[in-house]
Amino acid sequence: MFKKKILVGALLALVVAASCKKDPVNTETDKDAEKEILFRDSAYYYSLALSLWTDKLPQPKLIGNEPDLKSFTGKFKTAEEVLDELRKSATLDRFSFVDRAGTVSEEIQQGVYKETGATPIFLLESAGSTNANLYIRYVQKNSPAAKAGLIRGMRVVSINGDTKVDYNSESANEFKNAMKFFSGETLKLVVVSPIDGKESTITVTGDAYQIDPIMVNKVIDHNGKKVGYMAYTSFVNLYNNQGQPNSYHTAMENVFKAFEGVDELVIDLRYNGGGSTWSAEYLANQLVPTTHAKALMYKYKVNYVLEDAGLLQPGKAFGPVYFDKKNTLNLKRVYFLGTKQTASASELVINSLKPYMDVQLITVRGNDGSIGTYGKPVGFFESKVVHGYGSYYITSFQMVNKDEFGDYFNGLKGEKTDSYESFALQLGDPNERMFSDALYHITNGTYRSASASMRRTTKSGKPEMEATSIQPQTPHITGMFKFSNEQNLKNILK
Repeated sequence: MFKKKILVGALLALVVAASCKKDPVNTETDKDAEKEILFRDSAYYYSLALSLWTDKLPQPKLIGNEPDLKSFTGKFKTAEEVLDELRKSATLDRFSFVDRAGTVSEEIQQGVYKETGATPIFLLESAGSTNANLYIRYVQKNSPAAKAGLIRGMRVVSINGDTKVDYNSESANEFKNAMKFFSGETLKLVVVSPIDGKESTITVTGDAYQIDPIMVNKVIDHNGKKVGYMAYTSFVNLYNNQGQPNSYHTAMENVFKAFEGVDELVIDLRYNGGGSTWSAEYLANQLVPTTHAKALMYKYKVNYVLEDAGLLQPGKAFGPVYFDKKNTLNLKRVYFLGTKQTASASELVINSLKPYMDVQLITVRGNDGSIGTYGKPVGFFESKVVHGYGSYYITSFQMVNKDEFGDYFNGLKGEKTDSYESFALQLGDPNERMFSDALYHITNGTYRSASASMRRTTKSGKPEMEATSIQPQTPHITGMFKFSNEQNLKNILK
């Protein structure tokens, strides 16, 4: 390891230079090739300067006072290959990625998705089944799928005339039919309703749409108590680039005004893979008891490069974050519903609240035996390079709560870990098993036993279905994103 001060200064200088370097004057073809080389080299620059695990990465030699980085990057063709190799050394980093198309900005900052809005899942319909059928797991509000009439629990019989959409057939075909839900294709679907069992044909075309992450919000009367429920699918940014509240912020304000008089609250994050830390902080502020209105919410951990730059100090980019509660909701307990899709910013909210109130986390057990949430206590910020040719999101920080806990890389474990999803019922239905488990605990103070939580027979006479251990992976960007008015490293390091 080289002298820290020399390497820190050299790395910071290189990173800033890489983001500001002028394009070479050449033919368009040469320009593109040169940009790709610069972009590839920047993967190493930025990883050394920003990675939470920079001390685990292959270290460059110093030539004079500058690191010799090309001796490492020259072995690879693309930035993606460089990151893949670096992840072999930083074994906990399964998160850093390259964004060439600006997808993060669209999905998290602007709330714009480009697809049908329906997420498929393969479900076993009976015990001992060796194959699974294709179903709709959930449908985003405002999406083309929602407007076309697709709903959660529909069984997909065929896609564009192809009836071989069962798990075994799709597995052999690299899940090409299932992945069409995340494309811009026009899909002619034959589906069966979970409500009346009738078959119908629905045509949907994937397109850009403005997500409404508040999928369901309601207040129900349950055994003499008012219980609030919100299904929230993404921590889209609640503020614009100038830090001013946007329409998403207004929508959340309205939800929590409706929750002011509730006795209990259930926050359904089962499909929430994360998003903006600002939005996570907003939700935590709404939920924390008033007696802890200004307490420490969480602290950051960063590498020695960023720490030596003073960024952990109060008021700096990674200074401690405190609650700033403004609403009057004052609950002693909150319920969260989670799955392996519950990640990052969702986990940050849950972990930040645990030292201050009774947090009841209800999760499902996967067929592979996994329990709890996804396990991503880390995040990143955007580093635009080569004049916007692309962006890096290098895993740069970890959050820990007031009790210094933040090592949940295997997921947060729930107080109840053997719940399951009732796919034939809509989110927010009091009979839907995950919500029902929360209501049972509200009434009884305990959870159902594992045997009582076993799948029941539905009103239609069919057993409740369970997911296979392998599901189509949504291409949506997930994670914990730190946005600010300064969108590049040079400004963050001021």
